[in-house]
Amino acid sequence: MAIEISERSAVIGRSLGDIEKYGEKGTAYIGKVVMSTGERPVLGRKVLMDLARPHVILICGKRGGGKSYSMAVVIEEFARQPEFIRKRISCIVIDTVGIFWTLKIANREDKGELFNWNLEPQGTECKVLVPEGRLSFYKEKGIPVDGSFKLKASELEEEEWLALFNLSWKEEEGILLSRAVNLMKEKKGSMYDLKDLIELIEKDDESDKKTRQAVIGRIKVAKSWGLFDREGSKIKELAEPGKVTVIDVSSYRQAIGSEGVKDIIVALLAKKLFEERMLYRKEEEVRVIKGMKRESAMPIVWLMIDEAHMFMPKDESSIALKALLEWVRVGRQPGLSLLLATQRPNKLHPDCISQCDLFISHRLTSQPDIEAVSQLRPSYMHQAFDRYFEEMPRSTGFALILDDNTENLWMVKMRPRMSWDGGVTATAFTE
Repeated sequence: MAIEISERSAVIGRSLGDIEKYGEKGTAYIGKVVMSTGERPVLGRKVLMDLARPHVILICGKRGGGKSYSMAVVIEEFARQPEFIRKRISCIVIDTVGIFWTLKIANREDKGELFNWNLEPQGTECKVLVPEGRLSFYKEKGIPVDGSFKLKASELEEEEWLALFNLSWKEEEGILLSRAVNLMKEKKGSMYDLKDLIELIEKDDESDKKTRQAVIGRIKVAKSWGLFDREGSKIKELAEPGKVTVIDVSSYRQAIGSEGVKDIIVALLAKKLFEERMLYRKEEEVRVIKGMKRESAMPIVWLMIDEAHMFMPKDESSIALKALLEWVRVGRQPGLSLLLATQRPNKLHPDCISQCDLFISHRLTSQPDIEAVSQLRPSYMHQAFDRYFEEMPRSTGFALILDDNTENLWMVKMRPRMSWDGGVTATAFTE
């Protein structure tokens, strides 16, 4: 058990001016500073992370190293902010593994550890949404979910339909699908579903029967996913002020023919959120100019993505990449934060690494991964990453934090979760 030394809290992700002005308001309690080396280190002051301003945060760590756990710690803190902060922020979590629904359940397994941190088991208030076509499975298994989400079929552009089915505009099937989508938009505008699209393709006289059947077959498979709809979920329902919304896309990991679905979900969500926030940011600025409070109907948004390398790959195509890079490069102005977690930083797009202002890394042992994050090495970092990883205690929960806002480097022990950890490794033991 670690020894503790209490001091004033360290605030990361916040400028010195904001620290002086706002103190600890609008921050997340994520851990404590490690004051000594060894397997039983001395723990010092609390580490608090800014939630009030936009950030690009990268959380890394090898498999089982604690990256998803740390992500959950940050999510817990969002739900526990005071009302005046919560009403200005919204948190949306893309759950690729299906583990974050357990945020709702109190962590009874680690009562002792929580007690040592002056914390107690507590479920986290969050809204868990699953694809419409998978809702019955979750309910049958007694998994606590709050509803379903759907994508509006008409919001997919031509290139997104092609990416969904892994088609090219040079192929006969791709040409037919592109023509059908564009014609459908002309005929019905924004109000059509997959059934309408199938009927239109059946009547296409510019393609042969074999091509029509192939495209219709793909669309019927997509229809079986229960994801695309004439209406779709509204952005304002997903980005509610003061709410944590978990969008579980894990059911599409292995489904046949659904390899591109997760990309489409993230791409459309990121694109729509960006467009909406750009509009409402202007409204907020007008209010400030008039001497009013900086408020609008849409809060600033935090988008958190586990297994981020799947959506923002370094050397592969991804329909979500373009939209997410907009968040990375210009999201600060409209108030869009991105938290990315990955166990493979060497597979992640380099802009995600170079543009992050907060870097949280659990132990990395793969040399390509260490080399990938080494491009972050700032002047206030006095030795190479692999040296820091060597000094890090071997037990889970420890992390290296680089903060470009205060230009500080910290070795930190992440705090225990108050909610149940659904990401623990499976075992054959039943007790």
